[in-house]
Parts: sequence; structure tokens; C-alpha cells
Amino acid sequence: MRRFFVSPDQIQGSRIALTGREAHHLRSVLRLRCGQVVEFFDGCGTVYHVEVQTVQSNLIEGTIVRQYDARTDEPFPLTLAQVVLKGKKMDVVVQKATELGVNTLIPVISRYCEGRTKSAGRIARWRRIVIEACKQSGRAMPMQIAPVTPLDALSVADYRYRFCCWEKERQSLLLPTHLGVSGAILLLIGPEGGFHKREIEWVRGNNFRIITLGPHILRAETAALAGVSIVKYVGSLAGAGC
Repeated sequence: MRRFFVSPDQIQGSRIALTGREAHHLRSVLRLRCGQVVEFFDGCGTVYHVEVQTVQSNLIEGTIVRQYDARTDEPFPLTLAQVVLKGKKMDVVVQKATELGVNTLIPVISRYCEGRTKSAGRIARWRRIVIEACKQSGRAMPMQIAPVTPLDALSVADYRYRFCCWEKERQSLLLPTHLGVSGAILLLIGPEGGFHKREIEWVRGNNFRIITLGPHILRAETAALAGVSIVKYVGSLAGAGC
């Protein structure tokens, strides 16, 4: 069953009236027809199965035949604080972090990436990428994109667990024993040029556990995906009591 996004303000009772870019895509590109049943998610955790009844150039209307709450409780919700990467590398991180189940992404400014978020269009594009990744991955709750934040202004108090992946750390691996009771996790990943020594001092001063991703130096976008995957896996083991 095909899957699409619908804004909550386009849902009235048991009816959905989809307009704009998504409606045009369904009609003109995917050739949606009356009588088809398609799946929508509203970005708030609810999934709808909808029987299409009207297909016009900029309007798709249908009746909700089933809906359910797809939200799940996570013992270790994950926030990725990613120092902004060059060009499409950041797009890849946004897409894959969504697919991997990151709850929130905070674009971070550090010494080696200043000036990379001057275009307001980048934030809007990242949010579109999140929605597209949710369609593909079956995710009901989109990853949130937080405001761009300087590293030294990053608020860490709400996170029970704080980890930073650093290429110069060679010994400390992330283990299930590092996660105890349920709590929010903050994972910090640096830019292509790595962290400045004063930034690592800030990291240590804010009680991050600095961890290694293995013996090899990874590209920044690879480090983000590896770090997220490891944290999610270790979190699943800890949540299962392993």
C-alpha cells in the first residue's frame, strides 16, 4: 500500500482533502485513481487508510476507512547533535537518521563549519527530506529538526546519557552497561575537520562519555550513521535487559 503525508488541517472528521504539491504528485506522477485505498500519516502519530473518491488536478479527497495510533514508547529516545556538514552530506545524515529512528536532530555550529546554515532554505529542505524518509520507512512520527545551535550553547541538562564520537578516542566502546534506567540520549557528532581541542574540553566539561567507532577514521556522514546505529542497538539491548 502506498504511503503519503497529510497535514492534520486537511482532515475533517472521516474525510481527507489533500491539496498542494502532494495532491499534484499523487494525481500526475503516481496516477492515483478513484477507489484505491492508500495510507496517510499526519506527523502526529496517527495513520489512516483512505479510500480515494475524488481525483482532481490539485485536490484528492477520500474517506477514512481505518485509523490507528502508531506512536510507541521508547526507553531511550535519541537526539542527534550533528555539526553541520557540507552540501548534500548533511542531507544524507538527515535522511538516514530519520530512517534509523532518531527522535530529534540538532544542527550544530562548531569552529570548523561556520557559515554553512546561512541559507534558510536548508532547514526547509531538511524537513522535506524527513517527510520523504518517513514515507519510505513506515515511520509515523517524523524526526524533529531543532533550531541551529552553536556548540557552546547546546543545552544538555535534559539528557540522562551524553555520548560524543571522536576519532582520537581509541579505547572506549559504547556498551549496554553504559545505559541503566530509561532516559534520553544525546549523541554528538563532529564535522569533516573534527573538533577543536577547546571543543573537546567543553565536551568533557559537560560530562559526555567520549566513545570510539572503531580503529578507522570515518567520513563525517559515515560516523553519524555508525554512531546512531550503535546507540540504537545498544539501547535495544539495554531495554531488553541484556
